[in-house]
Amino acid sequence: MTGANAGGGTAVALRRVALVGRANAGKTSLLMHLTGSLQRPVNFPGTSVERTESSVRCGDVQLQIGDLPGIASLTPHSRDEQVTVQSLRGAGGLAPELLCVVLDASRLPVELRLLHELRSLRLPMVVALTKVDVAAAEGYPVDVERLQQALGLPLVSVNGASGAGIDDLRCRLADLDLAAAVAEVAAPGHVPGPIVRTLARSRTDRIDAFLLHPVLGPLVLLLVLGGMFQLVFTVASPFMAWIEGAQEVVGDHVGSLVAASAVRSFLVDGLVNGVGSSLVFVPQIALLVAFVTCVEASGYMARAVVLLDRVLRKVGLSGKSFVPLTGSFACAIPGIVASRILDDERDRLATIAVAPLMSCSARLPVYVVLLAAFFPPQQAGLLLFLLYGLGVVAAAVVAMLLRRTVLRGGGSFLTMELPVYQRPRLGLIGAHTWLAVRGFLRTAGTVIVVATVVVWALGYFPRPAAIHERFEAARAAAPAGADGDAARERLDAEEAAAYLEQSLLADAGRALQPVFAPAGFDWRLTVGVLAAFPARELVIPTLGTLYSLGSVEASSDAADTRLLESLRSARATDGKPTMNGLVALAMMAFFALCSQCAGTLAAIRRETHSWRWPVFTFTYMTTLAWLAAVAIYQFGSLLGYGR
Repeated sequence: MTGANAGGGTAVALRRVALVGRANAGKTSLLMHLTGSLQRPVNFPGTSVERTESSVRCGDVQLQIGDLPGIASLTPHSRDEQVTVQSLRGAGGLAPELLCVVLDASRLPVELRLLHELRSLRLPMVVALTKVDVAAAEGYPVDVERLQQALGLPLVSVNGASGAGIDDLRCRLADLDLAAAVAEVAAPGHVPGPIVRTLARSRTDRIDAFLLHPVLGPLVLLLVLGGMFQLVFTVASPFMAWIEGAQEVVGDHVGSLVAASAVRSFLVDGLVNGVGSSLVFVPQIALLVAFVTCVEASGYMARAVVLLDRVLRKVGLSGKSFVPLTGSFACAIPGIVASRILDDERDRLATIAVAPLMSCSARLPVYVVLLAAFFPPQQAGLLLFLLYGLGVVAAAVVAMLLRRTVLRGGGSFLTMELPVYQRPRLGLIGAHTWLAVRGFLRTAGTVIVVATVVVWALGYFPRPAAIHERFEAARAAAPAGADGDAARERLDAEEAAAYLEQSLLADAGRALQPVFAPAGFDWRLTVGVLAAFPARELVIPTLGTLYSLGSVEASSDAADTRLLESLRSARATDGKPTMNGLVALAMMAFFALCSQCAGTLAAIRRETHSWRWPVFTFTYMTTLAWLAAVAIYQFGSLLGYGR
């Protein structure tokens, strides 16, 4: 297929290339180097379940490269493998013209069995040999030249970390004579001794003897997870303070340029404080994503799957369910899609139904705000770990009930190859972290801005003239000097609170607040909960807008944000505090368990081809969240907490 370039010069040939190989062979890293695109790098099977494509120009050839989910053979056993096999066999009339077969040098014997099967497709092939350095470090050095001679195929050794060999591979893919390079079916041979030499027990085997120990292994896993949450909370604090300081400077500058009016309130209270209240949590999101990516890239995540297989089987799932469930800690949508790796349909449906219970990154800002406002730092990390654990425990209970009732029978078996341990590459970790942060910033720049404007408008209007006249008279009666200035500042805050109390937003919150009163939520928290149902990201900008409209003076402590101080100082009409540690715990539990993401429900509908499962998921999660919040508040109140 050819076409003219933009300048009307030399025609450009389009060549469809499929990256194919076993899971964890290094296909995604290869695609990033070949095309310069950003992709999510992972290091355990089952995460890539859909075809992704990127293109790159090489001379007069445009390479359209598709990265296919990993397969072990041409006989698919799960939905993600079906994606690859159907693509290779030309489903939809888009068969690849050339295969770039990615072989992991550290697992060469099993890799060559897949290569033998791929030859049966009789398509032109170029072999990309990855992880030659890893194979040498593991005690399996490979003679690349002898391997190429034995295979009789074009072979290029590439390095996923440094990019060495990528230019050569790109040229091979562009210059190969397709007509003369059709792969012939060869006998399934073995790897000759001179090509692969075993020197000693591998490094991975020695490490696994410790990390997969039936007693030490689970303890190490708990330490890794606990350390992750503690570090995310403590390390990000100074970065949060810097962003909060920048937000305050911008708000003051904008406020100084515009006279007191609806426009200034919209710019400062709506946009700057509303959107800024969500941007301040970018450091936590970045740290969490970077930590999880580091664990994945090292090869340890696959060991966690093995360690938890026995636990998951007790609730009716398999260790494979850990893959989509772990992915849901970042976002439930790709986690739900990743459930395609499960062979048994009942396992898949149960995993889909409980995946939203994993605390995704959108919940993290809620946790961080309330933990920082009402709990000391030494407790915050532990509580954050327990909040994530709450979702895991709830998911286990729900999965067990489903598998013993409506989804009774069947079951998947855990069959997976453990990748070798590798040093996580900073470039790949940075790429993955940037993708996550960029996605959050896009949300902040679109959905959050729109929602903030709506919330601000409902909280700002109407503006009865009687309220302004009353407080203006009180300000005029205030004495001159410092005492008078302090009195006028207090009156300004009281006037803003009075406007907010009679706003359209307050009316809506008070109308629905009785539903959440047993959980200790006032009307503002009720509004925050309601605003977050389309997307959890909206709760912090909503609260930021609400509490800045009824503003209080910020703390002099640089580590305290305006929103934190406003939450601590919020008062009801009778002067009693509306927030305390007990209410904060109830609210965090509600957000940990509630279904508040339209995109997640849409993904469930798409994967189950039915509205029954998204409706069921939304109903049971919302009910469970409300019951948990009420139980925490009522039981805590009986014990005397929160007074």
